[in-house]
Amino acid sequence: MMVVARDGCRVWRNGERLRVDQEDGRPIFITDGVKAWDFTADPERPRVGPPDRVRYLGRNQFLLRRRDAADWAGEDFTRPVGPVEEVEFVGRACWTVELAPPPNKPTPLRIWVDIESGQMLGYRSEEAGVGAQFVDLHVGEDIDDARFVWDGPVYTPEQHQQIQREQFEAVKRAQTEWFAETVTAAPIVVRVPIDFTPDAVPFSDPESGAFDAMNRNTSISRRPRSEEGWAPRSGVLQYVWSTPNWDWAAAAHDADLDDEAIRDLQQTLHPDDPVDRQQRVDPPGRGKVG
Repeated sequence: MMVVARDGCRVWRNGERLRVDQEDGRPIFITDGVKAWDFTADPERPRVGPPDRVRYLGRNQFLLRRRDAADWAGEDFTRPVGPVEEVEFVGRACWTVELAPPPNKPTPLRIWVDIESGQMLGYRSEEAGVGAQFVDLHVGEDIDDARFVWDGPVYTPEQHQQIQREQFEAVKRAQTEWFAETVTAAPIVVRVPIDFTPDAVPFSDPESGAFDAMNRNTSISRRPRSEEGWAPRSGVLQYVWSTPNWDWAAAAHDADLDDEAIRDLQQTLHPDDPVDRQQRVDPPGRGKVG
């Protein structure tokens, strides 16, 4: 579960219990320390799961996620560059310290930690211009336990996975229906035999007619005909050719196609269109097979 708290959110914390709401009161995330509810996809029916499966994202994540001992074992902003000082920050008595960056990050990070509660109230990298902090802070007030639970309808992890599978299959169906309507609905099987019938069309451009279609073992691509022809970049052997309006490319990942197989494929895709500029494009490091 991915939790993103944007500026302006309202946050309640009591130990491991946490609630994050949007400004209008709609919940984003709730946990009672035993269960977690993620409202990102559906504000009326959250996804439920264990808190240890939650990942906080965005620049405000460090105000929500408490770092455990393991987080301080490496070099990712774990070593102070100067003394720990006591200061006032957002109206609270705080410790502040600047932390050295790891080798892959250029600038240090200053943090402010509330002395009474141990909660980090803010952080900032002045040189990078990045940071976040709590505002309008209240510490020590009673919070109703009901604020940290959700008793409405939920999606279980299994239900959520099923929804994702159904959405993925719906996208694939729409892609293959587009291919059937735009290119051909006939099964694309050549003599080897190799089935080129796509089960996914990850790229299609309705304006130009270009597309990339594929299944587990093959791929077919088309682009508007260009003056110089088209040689797609790929790590597999490609067969390319041109017709009057299009540049084509096909690949069979586990087989080499002979001339007759290529002709069969071309007749299925664009019957009777004349073909020119036909060639085989081997990937780098692979020698041609005669």
